[in-house]
Amino acid sequence: MKAIDFVVRDGAGAIQRGVVPAEGNAAVSLTQGQEISFNLRQVDLAGQQRSGDDLIITLVDGRQVTLENYFNDAGEANRLFISSDGYLNEVAFVDTADGELFAQYGPTEQWGKWSPSDDLIYLGRTEVASAPLTDDEEVSMLGAALLGGSGLLGGGAAAAAAVVGGAALLNNGGGSGGTGGGGAGGGGGGSAPTPYVPADPTIDGAGTSANIGGDDTATHVFEVTGTGEPGDAVTVTAGHQVVTTTIGDDGKWSVTFQGATFPNDGTVDVFAEFSHAGGGATTLPGPTFVIDTTPPDVAVTEGVDSVGHVVNGGEMSSGVTLKGTGEAGATLEVTISGVTRTVTVNDTGTWEATWQAGTLAEGEYSTDVTIVASDNFGNTTTVTDTLVVDTVAEITMETATLEGDGIINAVEASDGVVLTGTAQPGSTVEVTFGSVTRSATVDATGNWSATFAAAEIPSGETTVTATAVATDTAGNTATATGDVQVDTLVNALNYTSTAGGDGTINASEAAAGIVVTGMVEPGSTLLVTLAGVTTAAVVAADGSWTATFAPGQLPSGTYTSDMVATATDAAGNTSSVTQSVNVDTQASVLTLNGPVEGDDVINGVEASDGVVLSGTSDPGAIVNVTLHGVTHQTVAGSNGTWQAFFAAGEIPAGTYDAQISATTTDAAGNTATVTDTVHVDTHVDNLSVAADQIEGDQIISGAERADGTVITGTTEPGSTVLVTMGAHTVQAVVDANGNWQAPFAANQIPVGEYTADISVTATDRAGNVATVTDTVEVDTLVSTLSLNGPVTADDVINAQEAREGINLGGMVEPGSTVMVDFNGTVMAATVDAGGNWSLDIPPSAIAAGEYDAAITVMATDAVGNTDAISDTVRIDTQAPGGPVIASYTRDSHGVRGISTDQSDGDLSVAQVNADGTITDVVANQVDIDVLGETNFQFQTDVPDGSHLVVSSQDAAGNAVGTYVVLDDESANSSVDLGNSNLGNYQIEAVDLQFAEEARLTITEAQLLNLSDNSNTLTIHGGRDDTVTIAGAQRTGSTTVDGQTYDVYSLGAEGTIILDDDIAVNTGVV
Repeated sequence: MKAIDFVVRDGAGAIQRGVVPAEGNAAVSLTQGQEISFNLRQVDLAGQQRSGDDLIITLVDGRQVTLENYFNDAGEANRLFISSDGYLNEVAFVDTADGELFAQYGPTEQWGKWSPSDDLIYLGRTEVASAPLTDDEEVSMLGAALLGGSGLLGGGAAAAAAVVGGAALLNNGGGSGGTGGGGAGGGGGGSAPTPYVPADPTIDGAGTSANIGGDDTATHVFEVTGTGEPGDAVTVTAGHQVVTTTIGDDGKWSVTFQGATFPNDGTVDVFAEFSHAGGGATTLPGPTFVIDTTPPDVAVTEGVDSVGHVVNGGEMSSGVTLKGTGEAGATLEVTISGVTRTVTVNDTGTWEATWQAGTLAEGEYSTDVTIVASDNFGNTTTVTDTLVVDTVAEITMETATLEGDGIINAVEASDGVVLTGTAQPGSTVEVTFGSVTRSATVDATGNWSATFAAAEIPSGETTVTATAVATDTAGNTATATGDVQVDTLVNALNYTSTAGGDGTINASEAAAGIVVTGMVEPGSTLLVTLAGVTTAAVVAADGSWTATFAPGQLPSGTYTSDMVATATDAAGNTSSVTQSVNVDTQASVLTLNGPVEGDDVINGVEASDGVVLSGTSDPGAIVNVTLHGVTHQTVAGSNGTWQAFFAAGEIPAGTYDAQISATTTDAAGNTATVTDTVHVDTHVDNLSVAADQIEGDQIISGAERADGTVITGTTEPGSTVLVTMGAHTVQAVVDANGNWQAPFAANQIPVGEYTADISVTATDRAGNVATVTDTVEVDTLVSTLSLNGPVTADDVINAQEAREGINLGGMVEPGSTVMVDFNGTVMAATVDAGGNWSLDIPPSAIAAGEYDAAITVMATDAVGNTDAISDTVRIDTQAPGGPVIASYTRDSHGVRGISTDQSDGDLSVAQVNADGTITDVVANQVDIDVLGETNFQFQTDVPDGSHLVVSSQDAAGNAVGTYVVLDDESANSSVDLGNSNLGNYQIEAVDLQFAEEARLTITEAQLLNLSDNSNTLTIHGGRDDTVTIAGAQRTGSTTVDGQTYDVYSLGAEGTIILDDDIAVNTGVV
């Protein structure tokens, strides 16, 4: 036997070291929160037992080590470790129901060589007994994640696994020899074998680093080598790749990573795990490989065709630059037209390369761009693009053929001038004409045009310079200029003689022919027109002209006519001068103008302001005019016109034909007389409007408006009638008897409630006008219709509100009826005299579930107008999933907290007190996302014997509760669900899992009282629990979270879903 080293470390990190003597037993006294590590292996331990708060460990050589106060409950728990060969394992213990103590072994939370526990680690080993390593040394019931600082066993399933594991360990005993005994003393029937110490393993190149990469896949390989105990298995891990081999007889080993086992790009750390034939394992770090087999990224972001760039003349003159992105540190060779630039991608992953001015050719062309990128590992990437060069712009402008002859005359200037030319397709063109600049319109083929308005063209005779500047799509510019002649007037047009010598042409002069002369701009053509007769003048080289009217060419008679000379110059401009000419070739004349008053009818309006009769005669002639027996004398004016005025009192009212005559006598005593008649009609007969017959009640409703409204009345036959209602006027249709009707379309009758004025104006055939007026009422809509909201406080109807029913209400036009369609159910609302409407929606009309219920409110007013408004209200009667209890925490004073599965609803915890009252538990609530749980730490312990209600409530206010039965160490947990207060918490589940030997009795009445949401209760528990449901009938089974539950019906309405592990009693209670 050998002495055994141990070390004790307290919570502050202070350590004490000691030795278990080679002979005899030993004791180590502990306080709380201490860690003690012995230089032992699992095979060295034969058994363990608990004595009060002490732990007694029996070694395979028979020695006992007592850890005093190890199980002390006060403060943090103590922890036991065993360590050898540089590895640290924790020993945890589980009490069974019959008082046995089982051990389970596992590596620490960080696994393997764990620096925070260096104080507890022993690099060598103590040979306590001659026993080889067994498979049990590798057993860990919980694994690394469940050992360490957060406790060993968190729930019933883990505890059960620990018991099974512990039992298997004890069955193996402390030794592996023989087939007898086992037990705490080790042994068996055989003799102990000689201890076997394996050779220390090694791995070559540990701590070194090498780079691997490049385009050549033949280089994608590396080998890891080392030494160790012949026959030991070696598992080598490189990144996510694993290769296994066996150490050869010469103590050497090697593995190769290539092909499918070659790791992905990145920094790859190599580890080798040696599985010793005698038991145990050793893990060693090896070399590090930096692997990069990925071609470097490279892209062009500026300067090439793929990004829509064209190099223009301005850019070419300052040099061409390409920019892009790539792998930092990569070398790029960028080639354009055989000229290569070498650049390096900077630390920010960008690059640029420049070809100075003169390096690349100018013109219009496209050339290839080739980029070859190489990274530090030899990986390469080649990308290609195109450089588009356009350094040339073109433009032409047509001025010589502008307006056909290169000259803008007055007519051409008056409607504007269009300059045209050509440019490269896609160019923009700016055109300047004089001082005005315009952007030209350029078509797809490059033809351009620019229009200049008349006001922008100078008048007179001048020369204007036009300039066109084109900018092509690449930004290059070109300019074209030209001169335009402007000539907008005719010079020096006038008369040099008068017709007849004195401006009057008599009969003898007309018989001899008339000659007229004048001057005009040389090169012009000229036409002279007199009394409708046109003759062409002869224009001499100096601009003098002569126009001749042949004998008898001019009309005979007495008249005055403008003689117009019209000249057209060489540019096409025209101009005219006028001379007034008198012609008198006959004796005195007398005429009577007609028709009188435009239609030979004198109506009432015309008679009311008097009537003028007129005619013509020789200037100064005396004319006697008679109308219906009344005569007036007048004198023809200098222009030969005369007129006689007859006042209103001289024209009797009525309908009749009046006689007209006019007489004049010249100086020789000759008399001329003309006669005529005129019809007199001064009023409109029988005009009326039948307003009281409009739509039968003198009211236009919405439906009546929709198909139009007809207004009727009477008038004098032959009259025209205009009917105005509101802002619209309609011409009525008048029949032969004078009955009229005027249809108004719906769009001519504004909607609303108002009084519309009606005006009817009739004009008879004589032009007399009469008007009558009336009114009609228009009511085309339901003036008020609203729905109060929100329907509930949050505009969501939850289960409780649905069970109670809801009230809808709003406003409507007084006197209306209201029908409400609530999600397919139509009901009549109550409307009071003030227009307030109300409707109670019964629970039966509110279907359960989660949906938007449609609401349509339909109103009909007193005249039959209808209106409807629609809305929706959210229905959410679906309660959230019931809270699922994951664990609870207790101490000597009671329950300190619980953990639940996370829920979509708001979770809360209440305490069921001994007197039946239920009060909220104040707790700190924290979500633990990695576990999917919500933890409640109570600010005050819940006393033993109390039960909990855990509730979940969704945003709509629907709630569901789980009744949690807690363990009462003083007695079996008896559960009474007869507490009427439980119904306030919508209990749909009872959890007995955390109570020892729970006893639950439930009746149908109690079940129905637990929740308004459901008559189904789910009961969770275990084999030690009993549920009594007298009269229940098993109807089948179901699965809840992967576990089988039995289904029972209870009474007419109740259903119980019961964990099939629970003992059930359906007999008489």
